[in-house]
Amino acid sequence: MSLFPDPVYAETILAPQFAASQGWLFEPMLDSSEAHALMLAAQELIPPQQAALVWNALSELRERGPNAFAYAPEVEDLFFQVEARILQLAGEEAGGNLHLARSRNDLDAAMARLTVRRLLLETHVALERLRATLLRLIAEHVRTLMPGHTHTQPAQPTTLAHYLASTAQALERDADRVKAAYACSNRGPLGAAALTTSGFRIDRALTARLLGFDDVVINSYDAIGGVDYALESLSTLTTCVLGLSRLIHDLLQWATREFGVLHIDPAFLQISSIMPQKRNPVVLEHLRARIGWVLGDAHTAAMLVHSAALGDAVDVEDPLYEPLFRTFEHCLGVLRLLNAVLDSCRFDVKLLADRAAKGFTTATELADTLVRRAGLSFRQAHRVASAVVQLCEADPARVTTELIDSAASQTLGRALRLDPEVVHAALDPWTFVEQRSVPGGPAPSAMEAHLVQLRERLAADVAWRESRQAQIESARSERRRRAEALSR
Repeated sequence: MSLFPDPVYAETILAPQFAASQGWLFEPMLDSSEAHALMLAAQELIPPQQAALVWNALSELRERGPNAFAYAPEVEDLFFQVEARILQLAGEEAGGNLHLARSRNDLDAAMARLTVRRLLLETHVALERLRATLLRLIAEHVRTLMPGHTHTQPAQPTTLAHYLASTAQALERDADRVKAAYACSNRGPLGAAALTTSGFRIDRALTARLLGFDDVVINSYDAIGGVDYALESLSTLTTCVLGLSRLIHDLLQWATREFGVLHIDPAFLQISSIMPQKRNPVVLEHLRARIGWVLGDAHTAAMLVHSAALGDAVDVEDPLYEPLFRTFEHCLGVLRLLNAVLDSCRFDVKLLADRAAKGFTTATELADTLVRRAGLSFRQAHRVASAVVQLCEADPARVTTELIDSAASQTLGRALRLDPEVVHAALDPWTFVEQRSVPGGPAPSAMEAHLVQLRERLAADVAWRESRQAQIESARSERRRRAEALSR
């Protein structure tokens, strides 16, 4: 019987899987092994001297890094190569006892959760930076008029700050979803061993704490087979980029010559090989494409979970991790690149303001004014305003008190005789915006109040992330302290 795997199997599965483990799982493997060795020593399942030898071996491997290992057909995966090196450095007895009350199954689950946890925090940082850029732009454009659209048609005047705040607020919810996914992921599976825990007196809560986990995945079957935490993360990432895809759709339109209101920094433009005049905002197209990568890899990962056996199965291990981790990589790329684009772009404030009233976007305020000043019901006022739009051919500059009286006579059978100044104010897009001062509206007073809330919420989210990072660092420090005490 050959000791070497079939060459096709090695080339197709084992070698690529080894390379992926080097990139994603090496550090989590060492972290998990440190925590497990320290727990074994604390429980007096191995002598302190053996735990110290293992710690020193792991420290040397960490210093050498993952590139010190290379795929070899005679060794199935990275775990066995690392184990062999530990046995060489720590000795057969100490190195051999590291795997006491442990399996590749619960180690694999721990490594995956540690990696997802790290990537969730990186995603949160990327969200923080994008939100901070949006808040800067919102503060700059509280008084920048623009046309708001419904069904892709000019609808009502608003401000650029009001438009951008919708994305900033959606990103707050994305941050909430990241925090929820983190809570689901940050639980320790070590101690589940192969499936049914161990007959040795292990302390699963200690191992979890030494890795900065909040809790233990208590059921050992679930600990090695459950992947809902990964699916929750995938859902979080896809929801985030789907929301951003709608913003990017608008930005692409705004960057066209026909719209002409968004100017992308030249560092993100590409020229044409044949048309000298072209300056293509391809960065937005790259963003749109990478959102497709996020959705595609997330779907691939979800399909691997579909109908896989409940428990330890290859389907929900390395084959799942690759699209799962790639989904994070692509999403991080989208967040970081979009942030760079928005941080350096420029809006044509004058052109936006000029277009704010085009298409008779102030018609709603005209109807509201008829309710306030002429005592009409809103439905009556709506009919009069509709007639005004028809009579002036959707050109507010042609609206006069006489034209309004004509429209009112047609629809109500009587004239209204409004003051010309009242009519002028009703047709002014800035008056329209200032009237909408209720919470969430575009009026400067409402936007300034909302901006305070957005800033406070961002500060709170940054504090949450920093506290999670501090918890992880505290766990590392506790591992180091315990390791130092082993040799005393």
